[in-house]
Amino acid sequence: ALERRAFVRAKIDVKWQTIPQGTGEMCKMLRQDRVDMAVLVTEGAVRDILLGNPSRIVSTLVDSPLTWGVHVGSGTPITDLADLDQMPFAISRFNSGSHLMATVYAKKHGRTLTEKDFIVVDDLAGAVQRLRSTEPAIFLWEKAMTASYVQQGLFDRVDEITPEWPAFVVVAREGFVKDNSGAIARLMRVFRDQAKGFQEKKNAPEIIASRYGMTPANATEWNSMLKWNLDGVVDVSALQVVADTLHLAGMLDEKAATETVSGCVVPLARMK
Repeated sequence: ALERRAFVRAKIDVKWQTIPQGTGEMCKMLRQDRVDMAVLVTEGAVRDILLGNPSRIVSTLVDSPLTWGVHVGSGTPITDLADLDQMPFAISRFNSGSHLMATVYAKKHGRTLTEKDFIVVDDLAGAVQRLRSTEPAIFLWEKAMTASYVQQGLFDRVDEITPEWPAFVVVAREGFVKDNSGAIARLMRVFRDQAKGFQEKKNAPEIIASRYGMTPANATEWNSMLKWNLDGVVDVSALQVVADTLHLAGMLDEKAATETVSGCVVPLARMK
């Protein structure tokens, strides 16, 4: 949309920043008024809003879930998932998507993590370096984005986890929403128009593969599984599943988890 000047035509001045440190850093930037809007993994957005981030979900970005690959360094001797029980988790930041899903994954396998079970590696490049270490660690990251690392022999994917909620949401600061609701609505209409056009492109997988260093086969698989949100509806019941899951994983206390999750969504969005 930026390259096609679609936002300019809609009279919206959009400045895009890529934040490799992930969800935790973007939540911090929203709290500090350093950005107006952000695309966040859904579980990170719900958690931080319920913990007091003065921001709200204005739209779902995609309706499909995110499949997280569970990785170890290539050559790490894993013969059974039980071998993961004592290994630490590499994460980009505390409260990032990699941190949240590591906690959820561990809980699913009967393990409760404490702070000493995590190693902060900043980003994907940091994870590559850490997993080369002779001391084994586990790293959760989006499956398609790490496929090339697996094929290059840098990572071994030993498992995966797919949560029961949409992968990403668009979040905006409350003050920004109050003053710019019309512009946000136009911005999301531009996005949906561009997303619809992109998904109809026959060469979409080739574009994805080129931009993100993926093989054509991996990009085709990823693109076929992706479902963009084209109607602006936010599924509040899915957000409640997020809150309940985070509570069970020990990442939200009962009070926060049982608050009405519809309060995470601004009236700008349509809810079901």
